[in-house]
Amino acid sequence: MSQKEKTYQDIEFPKGFLWGAATSAHQVEGNNTNNQWWAWEQEGGHINDSTVSGRACDHYHLYEKDFDLIKELGHNAHRFSIEWSRIEPKEGLWNEREIEHYRKVIQALKNREIIPMVTLHHFTDPIWLAEKGGWLNPKTVDHFERYTRKVVESLGDLIPFYNTINEPVWVAYASYGLGVHPPCHTDMNEYYTAGKHFLIAHGKSYRAIHETVKDMGFKTKPQAGIVKQMMYYDPVDPNVKEDVEEARKMDELTNRWFLDGIHTGIIREPFGKGEKLDYLKGAWDLIGVNYYTRSQISPRLDDPKVLELMMSRRGETTDMYEVYPEGFYKELMSTKKYGKPVYVTENGIATNDDKQRCRYILTHLKEVHKAISDGLDLKGFLYWSLMDNFEWSLGYSMRFGLVEINYETLERKPRPSAHLYRDIIKGNKITKQQFKEYL
Repeated sequence: MSQKEKTYQDIEFPKGFLWGAATSAHQVEGNNTNNQWWAWEQEGGHINDSTVSGRACDHYHLYEKDFDLIKELGHNAHRFSIEWSRIEPKEGLWNEREIEHYRKVIQALKNREIIPMVTLHHFTDPIWLAEKGGWLNPKTVDHFERYTRKVVESLGDLIPFYNTINEPVWVAYASYGLGVHPPCHTDMNEYYTAGKHFLIAHGKSYRAIHETVKDMGFKTKPQAGIVKQMMYYDPVDPNVKEDVEEARKMDELTNRWFLDGIHTGIIREPFGKGEKLDYLKGAWDLIGVNYYTRSQISPRLDDPKVLELMMSRRGETTDMYEVYPEGFYKELMSTKKYGKPVYVTENGIATNDDKQRCRYILTHLKEVHKAISDGLDLKGFLYWSLMDNFEWSLGYSMRFGLVEINYETLERKPRPSAHLYRDIIKGNKITKQQFKEYL
């Protein structure tokens, strides 16, 4: 048997493993007119392909059809977000009709025996909140806690899994440091401030979820946690001390301080001053990991030889980033020390080449299986995304979906990758033949 044939053997996943896909409200629902993203889009000139979210995939009205589809595709779990600006369109004004809408959405999943995983904050804020300073305003933490309690009071009898905030560090950086998300500021001190407020908000939201479930007398015992985007920072030359140290610094600045903050309750510099918050310490029952790619790191990028080395190491690329499944395993294993169950809450690819999507799914699930084999308590995988959608500042030009969307007719069409994924789910394994066919 050749070494390649040894590599491609059947791999099985644990019994009870959760399989599904993910979406977010603003990207698929359509007409979320009360959040800061909608307002920013209307200004013009911000979205790369000159589109606006508009009706998006009209999932707001077509969710039953979409859930029928994911049932046919074998999914047993689905991650989605509740739109804060629908629930609280004006400060202190609760829209009970919209709350009832989300009750119907969650019940529609449960009727199909699909486990709902609910995200409370996925990039968007109500316009009224943005006008008060957004995540630079410390009062936003209290507003988010209040919103959390309202959602749990209204819907908590149906929800087994909560993600408090999706990719908080990236949101803080993109909005206040890098300037590619509204309000498009480029001030690192604002990034540190927003990041700190997101961390505190997570801790308060986590406590609010469990306190409210108890106060309401719900029989559900939900699991709640953060969803953290995990970029793998790879030194361009692992034999050069400066590159290794720079990669470590970037990892600390975007990954470790936040996760360690929840683990210890301590907010490290430069985001805090070493404050220790009892309500933050241990404020998670699970860890959600979003992974897409790596970033090659060196402080010596003005050296042409370093750039040449970087390009020589670059592998297959998608429409947005490099494919680097090895980093997935490393980032997953970096969470093992926290001793919490882990769920892959996003992992996917932007491409018009569906064979490439099939390869991406297989190579990344192989790393998931490797992490499980090496002792990580990894309980589920949610592909990003269920369907093509509005990819934020990139508009509709990026195709992430297992399901293709015709934006003119809103027709849903499962891609071959959706059928590959269905077959993996059905067998709870990847077969040697599937590896051979696509790799």
